[in-house]
Amino acid sequence: MRLSQPPLSYVPLLPVLLGMVAGVLLLRFVSVDIWCVVGGALLLAVAAALLHFRLFVEIALAFSIGAVATSVSLPRQFDTPPDHDTFMHGCVVDAVQLPEQQRLSVDVCPDSGSPFRVMLTYPAFDAIPLPGDSVSFSGSFSLPCRDVDIPLQDDMADYYFNNGISLLCFVPKGNLSVVGRSGNPFYAFKRWRTRLADLIIASDLDEKAAVFLAAILSGDASAVPSQLRSDYAAAGVAHILALSGAHVAVIAMVISIIFAPLAIAGHRRMRWWLTIISLWLFALFTGMSPSVCRAVIMASAVMLALIFDRPRSSLNALCLAAIVILLFSPLSLMQAGFQLSFVATLSIILISPALSPKSPLRFIPSKLCETGAATLAATMGTFPLVAWHFHSVPVYFFIANIVAMIVMPVMIAAGILLVVLLLFGSQPHWLLWLLNTAYTLFDGVAAFVAHLPGATLDNIYPEGWMLIPMFLTLAFATAYIYLRHRWYAVLSVATLLFTVAAYAARSPIYDEGEAYIVRSRDAVAIASHQGDTLRMLTLAPAHEYRFDSLRWADDYRDYTATRGISCIDIRPLDSVAACSGGVVDFGSRSILVATSLHTDSIAASTPLHTDYCLVSSKWYGDPVDLFHNANTDTIVLSTDINRRRRRRYYRELQQASIPAIDLGTRPLSSR
Repeated sequence: MRLSQPPLSYVPLLPVLLGMVAGVLLLRFVSVDIWCVVGGALLLAVAAALLHFRLFVEIALAFSIGAVATSVSLPRQFDTPPDHDTFMHGCVVDAVQLPEQQRLSVDVCPDSGSPFRVMLTYPAFDAIPLPGDSVSFSGSFSLPCRDVDIPLQDDMADYYFNNGISLLCFVPKGNLSVVGRSGNPFYAFKRWRTRLADLIIASDLDEKAAVFLAAILSGDASAVPSQLRSDYAAAGVAHILALSGAHVAVIAMVISIIFAPLAIAGHRRMRWWLTIISLWLFALFTGMSPSVCRAVIMASAVMLALIFDRPRSSLNALCLAAIVILLFSPLSLMQAGFQLSFVATLSIILISPALSPKSPLRFIPSKLCETGAATLAATMGTFPLVAWHFHSVPVYFFIANIVAMIVMPVMIAAGILLVVLLLFGSQPHWLLWLLNTAYTLFDGVAAFVAHLPGATLDNIYPEGWMLIPMFLTLAFATAYIYLRHRWYAVLSVATLLFTVAAYAARSPIYDEGEAYIVRSRDAVAIASHQGDTLRMLTLAPAHEYRFDSLRWADDYRDYTATRGISCIDIRPLDSVAACSGGVVDFGSRSILVATSLHTDSIAASTPLHTDYCLVSSKWYGDPVDLFHNANTDTIVLSTDINRRRRRRYYRELQQASIPAIDLGTRPLSSR
């Protein structure tokens, strides 16, 4: 076939992508002046153009574009949080309903200064606003600074930064009101997505099947139970709950079937144009996640190549998708979903053709083999990132994914039909039976695989530099599959052995005796590692122990896994301190707990010297007198003290040249 235009593969998109990634990484992790960076990149581009180095011109220009896009996307930084009684007005971007609270992301456009985003937390019994609602609110503001009390605890500061959050705000009941609604169609799509999920959950489907169907069609997986998420992760099918290329492929197939009469009538290009428009509407409807945008951009590139009679290039389409996403949302590069989606797709493009059988097969067995090879290639390629981000890798992933390949097209296609019929008030019994049966099959296999012996490789904590030899192992293995040269196999095995040996050599051995003060707005707690137990001494009331234990088990899961901790023992700090004269052990050190004790009686009750004196919200008095009366080295101010009072205490202690630690700005450990 004669081509009317040069092929898309002539476009060097890979250098452009590499330049953009370098610009994003520089602006994200290095504090530099953006104009100096852009000026230097443009000078380099001019010099490369004069020397006829076209490749360096493209990289330099892409680098400057990535740097500018990142500088625009970086969240606004505040030196101090606003006062408690400050009222703000903004538009709700996202709304999440949690069991114990609700969270809103609100874009605020102040009268002066640049706009910024605030993460609101407020009681669960208040009405939840929808995306696009204009709200007015006030509360306790704080900065999203690094707040890690225990090693390997999730650092939410990176999450807030990568999602553009500039301020955090706890809103008391009655301090938030809806004052209007935005006319932005993007928010309308988000509201429709919420209504779609509610419509499916309210149908006559079984509850679990309805929640699962709502997640795979709308992308809203907030109603999926945590235990179900854990089972799917152990079975290697957690990606099913996150909209990805597989969902877009099924949606594209359904749309193609709907528009098939256009192709029969000779309007193939019209069919492709309508398919592209429909896919982008689906991306808008599901929130424009990186994985969906990647799949839709690649599908659009393929169909545009068909429309304009040009050959297709999967690698160029993948690079184009990454460039477009990084242009509009450069901080997506730091998100696990972006990384896993693109690495999985790259692995499918490069590795799956070599894994597919070369002998001619019938259509259905051939497609099953190709899908199985794609699943294996994606899992191989994402293994390093899964181990890095989630510290656990499924072993029997192939079994559950084979069933998913059969069930997911049925669930998505039948789910779309059910939604259409629900809009007209109809719920055919045969369709409900089909969806319930398909989900029961998938869920049963996933649960079976998740509970097999050795279903996951757990407690994998590689260092960042180990990702390099991991990916080198895969690169050498891929080269061997294609070229069949034994030296590539040798290099792959040698790199793998080096990675395993380096991981084993770098794995530290932890001793008992570690202790940390766990900071909280509600109640302070002291955590200490004792054998297979994490001992928690807390000032929280007894009725909150169950909730605290679940929260600590989740927040400190990596710490407990690396230390071999199997249980959490919670005890009241007041009682334990009273039995030992107000003093508790803090690793190899000691802490005097000043809660409801009077300043005058502290010296008499604690004649022994202590390393720290912990002041909580239950203590009132003069901190300078406390230091002089208590035989201690340092005063420690807990975060459960009112912020203004805590700052006053800290200022008075500094003016008296008394060593003091404010847990609101600095954690304390015995290490």
